Amino acid sequence: MNAAWALAAALSLPGRAQASASAEREIRAVFTKVQQLLARQTGSDARTVAGLDEDIESLAPAVLRWKWRAVAPLAAIIADRSRPVKARLYALSFLGLTHDPLALPPLKGLLLDPEAPASLRNAAAASLPLLDVSRQSVRTALCAALARTDLPEEAVSSGLLTVSQLGCDETNTLENRAKSAGLRPQGRPAQDAAWAVAGLGQSRPLSATRALVRLLRFYPAGSVLRPAVLRALESKKRDMPALRDDAAAALATVLESESNRPDILAAALPLLAGLRDTGRAPLLRRFLGHPDAEVATAAAEALAQMQVFAAREDLRRILAGVHDDPRFAPAPGRPDPLRLIERIQAAEKKLR
Repeated sequence: MNAAWALAAALSLPGRAQASASAEREIRAVFTKVQQLLARQTGSDARTVAGLDEDIESLAPAVLRWKWRAVAPLAAIIADRSRPVKARLYALSFLGLTHDPLALPPLKGLLLDPEAPASLRNAAAASLPLLDVSRQSVRTALCAALARTDLPEEAVSSGLLTVSQLGCDETNTLENRAKSAGLRPQGRPAQDAAWAVAGLGQSRPLSATRALVRLLRFYPAGSVLRPAVLRALESKKRDMPALRDDAAAALATVLESESNRPDILAAALPLLAGLRDTGRAPLLRRFLGHPDAEVATAAAEALAQMQVFAAREDLRRILAGVHDDPRFAPAPGRPDPLRLIERIQAAEKKLR
């Protein structure tokens, strides 16, 4: 049976080579048409250019029908510097649409090539997630690129967007990207930094949690990035006890400096409680008197989680006067007061 299979495979080799040669001829012919259509765009108005682009896009099926056999011819066209960049971009677009794993090496090589046009490197970064390869393969390629200082701006953004869901094994790459935006970034740098922070939340090594704790100290009060760091730390709760002292100190700094940011306080309180640092109990009890009901509720739950039994009477006093407490009056855009009261009641029961 094995001999028969080997004979059939040997006999099929000429057929395979012939199919690959046919694919190369047809794809080269397609790109001859592509370049002719691109030449007609010179000096044309926007409507004409858009129509010619549609004509080029309509050629995709003639390329994609060759499936994996299209990869090598397309990669050769992308690498051919004598061709117009826009033609090479179309080849790269078609390459990504094959979704074939064989496209990973040429896309990765292009992404890492400092001499390649920025537009091609940007497109390579966007195309990598389209391939039918493992998450690890995509993560490795993009994280290696993000470690480079010569990566074009759009490729950085595209890579960080994908890595925000995949993480990196070398977490210093993402920490450096987050810090490179500065203390109070705005616009695109802020979004890139937020994606880098989210990527740390998805990264497996303990070094990712260390980096997030450092970033919590790095960003000052009022920074738009602090909420992003807290969200990322939420996904790393299991790792945080290993860094209890540093993490508790960083979270305490946030709580003490963000009194006018209820969203940040409500996110930081449960994280601090999860560290079970009983020395921080007095800080948590202070937030029972915060003017925001959601913060007070989060503080009650944090104290219950840490089993601070001395806070039981505090919670009872809040519940006894809750109907006269303006913090728990209904307000547009605020949590349901009845739900907050139920949460405080549940916290009080845990301390009985």
